[in-house]
Amino acid sequence: MSDRRIARVVVAVLAVGCTKQSAPPADAAAADSVARAATAAVAVAPGPQCPANGLWARCSVMYRLERSGLAPKLDSTAKPERVSLRGAAFVIKIGRLASLDVFLYPDSASRIADERTLDRTEFVAPGVAQTIRRERTLIENANLVGLLTSLNDHQRERVSDALTAGAPQPPSR
Repeated sequence: MSDRRIARVVVAVLAVGCTKQSAPPADAAAADSVARAATAAVAVAPGPQCPANGLWARCSVMYRLERSGLAPKLDSTAKPERVSLRGAAFVIKIGRLASLDVFLYPDSASRIADERTLDRTEFVAPGVAQTIRRERTLIENANLVGLLTSLNDHQRERVSDALTAGAPQPPSR
């Protein structure tokens, strides 16, 4: 399911959920089918274009953050802040002030090898309080490195929880 389609479904769900009880929609059957379709679409994995293979992809990162209620927005014009990482990079805006630089690798071994170039004194782990230097939060999982710029501890925890829960796994047989 494309990011735009997911966004449309979320908007439809919100529109249906925010209508007043005293003013039923003009076509209750149509509204009910939209709500059912939206609920089913949100409950389904990202889709065939975003495989559940145990590795992170751009679509699975966005999907996981959306499911966590963080309202992420892919920023196609922004470049990650100066970092020595060489993974496939993109930037996600979260809220008004936070940003997440994401680096994806073909596998976890590539991620680990590339992370050796990081100066870890510039970052803090997700559960560690920032100092007065306002370090970025380093999030690591499977083939993903996330560098979160946020001063909000609750937001840092939510982003970290969403991404450290693990990449989408293949269905069990």
